[in-house]
Amino acid sequence: MRWFRRAPLPALHVPAAVFETAAADRGFALDHAQRQAISDLIAADGRSVYLWGPVGRGKSWLLNTYFDGLPTEHKLRVHFHEFFRDLHVAIRRRGHNLDAALDDLLRDVRVLCFDEFHVHDVGDATFVARLLPALLARDVTLVVTSNYPPHRLMPNPLFHDAFVPTIELIERSLAVVAVDGPRDYRTGSDHAAGFAAGHWVVPADAEQLALLGLERPDPTERRTMSPCGHPLVALRADAHCLWFDFADLCGHTTAPADYLELTARHERWVISDIPDLVHAGSEPAQRFANLVDVLYDRDVEVTFLAARTVDSLAGAEYLPVDIDRILSRLGQLQTLPTETAPAAAGAKAPSTAGTTTESVSWE
Repeated sequence: MRWFRRAPLPALHVPAAVFETAAADRGFALDHAQRQAISDLIAADGRSVYLWGPVGRGKSWLLNTYFDGLPTEHKLRVHFHEFFRDLHVAIRRRGHNLDAALDDLLRDVRVLCFDEFHVHDVGDATFVARLLPALLARDVTLVVTSNYPPHRLMPNPLFHDAFVPTIELIERSLAVVAVDGPRDYRTGSDHAAGFAAGHWVVPADAEQLALLGLERPDPTERRTMSPCGHPLVALRADAHCLWFDFADLCGHTTAPADYLELTARHERWVISDIPDLVHAGSEPAQRFANLVDVLYDRDVEVTFLAARTVDSLAGAEYLPVDIDRILSRLGQLQTLPTETAPAAAGAKAPSTAGTTTESVSWE
């Protein structure tokens, strides 16, 4: 059953002081672009807002601070992949009725905060073209973050023109706000906890693994998992660690729904034998990008054992469309020297963490 409100509810306001206090608590000063975005969020007065800008400029931080400061329990903050997964499940359950599925997911939600909105796939574009009008027809305020201005969504020239009406709807219905300050704040990660406490290790030799207290899994530890129905082979899956080989996790047909389900069960991951992504193939590389997005959003500590450094991927061709965001996220990870002194098996890696215990999402 579709619920309609008889009269518009008053707009929900988040005072500017909430952002100032949150920034001070984390020891940084708001830049001009962030201050302007805060002013635009406050001035929107219930109108939906589309925050876009380069990686690391504070979009996700602004969204999260706004969400935390909203004086209501009728709010929902959700990641792009997570929302699509849950909505597709609800649509199937509701006999392909989109409005009924949205009723199930949103119920009495007044503010929907939608992080990392992007449209690269023609299937996603078709779905978003149906979804956006349905969301805007409800008594819901949308606050969206994206790395792209609306006119750069669905960049594939073969399909872009068909998506233009949806782009025009975004520009007409949402206040489009640029968050494009000069500084990438994520380069200052203190590696205290979560994703930023992980490592990108090259060439992942025995001495480096020993320094991290890791031993490669024994063949007897292999386990077949089925997070969303189809099988995935894990090299190790225990209470302390989920270990996958890149080929098993990204070389076969997997989806963000699989990664989301697994992050709910395991807080520490190892992904080994990550190849040169240029030669891995476009589909495995895109799956890896989706995986990094999910692991970052869920703030999972991950050790990546790779063939190449993160920096060496920056100039490569034929990589995922969102490679800049992925590289920025991977750039927060700790690294190890390629030549390490022998370390006893089980020894802990020396901590480079700062004094804070909270990980901050800067997008």
